Amino acid sequence: MSENVNSVRIGSALGWARVAYAKNVLSFVALSVVVMILQFGQQFAAGPFTETFSRCVEAGGTDDVLNSTAIANCFEADMGSLLLVLLMAFVFVVASFLATAGVIRGALYVTLGRKIGFADTFTGPYFGAFALTALLIMVTFVAGLFLFIVPAILVILLFQFAPFFALDRGLAPFQSLKASAGLVRRNWPLAILLLLFSAAAYLISGLFWGIPTVLFLPLAALVTAYAYRSIQGEMVDPFA
Repeated sequence: MSENVNSVRIGSALGWARVAYAKNVLSFVALSVVVMILQFGQQFAAGPFTETFSRCVEAGGTDDVLNSTAIANCFEADMGSLLLVLLMAFVFVVASFLATAGVIRGALYVTLGRKIGFADTFTGPYFGAFALTALLIMVTFVAGLFLFIVPAILVILLFQFAPFFALDRGLAPFQSLKASAGLVRRNWPLAILLLLFSAAAYLISGLFWGIPTVLFLPLAALVTAYAYRSIQGEMVDPFA
C-alpha cells in the first residue's frame, strides 16, 4: 500500500498516544525511570574522565606549545582508574540502549493492542539490530555536526524511523536506515512535524533533573510508533 501523508495527522497521533500512555502509565513510567537512572549513570561515569583529561592537559603547560611527555605521563598514572571509568561508561551506554529499546518496543506493542510486560520489552528480539542501528545513527549525526550542523539535522530527520524498523522487523542497520529514509521521503511534512515533536519532547525531558522523561519519552515513542504503522498502511489498535 502506498503511503499518503493526508491519511496520518499529527493531531490524531498525539490523541492516540495520550490515551495509550494513560492506559499503560505504570509500565511506561517504570521503563522511563530506568532510562532516567541510566542517563544519570552515564553523566556520573563521564565526570572523572573529563576531570582527568582537563588536569592532564593543564599538566602539559599553559603555553602555546604543550608538553606531550607530561600529558602522556599524567594519563599513564591514571590509566587504571580511567579504564574503570571507561568500562562503567560502556556498561551504562549499553544498558541505556537496552532501556530505550524497551520504551520503543513497548510503544510498538501498544500499536498492536498487546499488553506491555516490563520484562518482555527488555528481553524481546532484535536488540542487537537496534543497538547497531542506533550507534550508526550517532556516528553519522556526529559527522554531520562537523559539516555545519545541517547534515546532522538531515540525519535525524531521515533516520528517525530506523530504530523502529530494527526492533519491529529485525532489519540490519543499513536496511533500517534505507527503509526509514524511504518512508520519510514519501512523507516529508509529517516527518518534519514528528521530528519537531520528538526534539521538543527530548529537550523537555532533560529539564528538572530528567523527571519529565517519564512522560515525554513514552509520548515521543508512541507518536512515532503510530505514524510508523499508519503511513505504511498497517492497522493500529483503535482503542483510543
